[in-house]
Amino acid sequence: MADPLDLNALCDAVLAAAVDALDSIPGFAPGLEGAPARTYVTDGQPALNCPQVTVNVGPSIREGATSPLGLGAGTRIRQDFRLNHVGIQVWFTRCRPQDIPPNPAAMSAHAEQHNADGWAMWNYMWNINRQGSADPIVSLCDEWFMDSLTPLQPSGTLSGWVLAVRAQLAGYGDGADPGGDGT
Repeated sequence: MADPLDLNALCDAVLAAAVDALDSIPGFAPGLEGAPARTYVTDGQPALNCPQVTVNVGPSIREGATSPLGLGAGTRIRQDFRLNHVGIQVWFTRCRPQDIPPNPAAMSAHAEQHNADGWAMWNYMWNINRQGSADPIVSLCDEWFMDSLTPLQPSGTLSGWVLAVRAQLAGYGDGADPGGDGT
C-alpha cells in the first residue's frame, strides 16, 4: 500500500543500487576501488566529502505529462489521476591526489578510477531498471528515466559525478482514506 514512506524507500533502493554499481568495478578492473564506506540518503544536496556516495530527492518532484484518450490536441478536461515524476540525484566523490606540482601518473590513475566510477554508474543503473528486471527499484516505480550524468568540477581535494534520474512513483490517498486511489 502506498504511503508517505515510499519516497524514502525509493532513495534507499537507489543508494543500494549505486553502491552495487561502484562495487562492480573491481570485478572488471582489479586495481580499481569499489564503493566508498561512507554512504547515506540526505535531505538535500550533500556537503561534498571524499570519498562518499549520497542520494537525495532533487531537483524536483513534478507531474508527468498525461493525455486523455480519444480527445484532440488542446482539449482540456478534469482528470482524476496524475503521474508523479520524482527527481533523484546520486552524488559520488573520490579524493584527488594532492601532489604539488601534480604527479602526472597519480592524476592519470585518479582519472581512470573517476571515469570507471561514472561509466559503471551510468550503465549499471540503466541495466537494472530496464524492462524485465527484478531489481527492487523497478518494483517501487513504474518508469525510470536516465536524465544525465555530469562530472563535478574538480575542487581541492575531491572530484566526482552527479547522476540525475527520474522515477514515476505512485502517490497515495489524502490521509482520510489511507488506501487512497493510487494518485
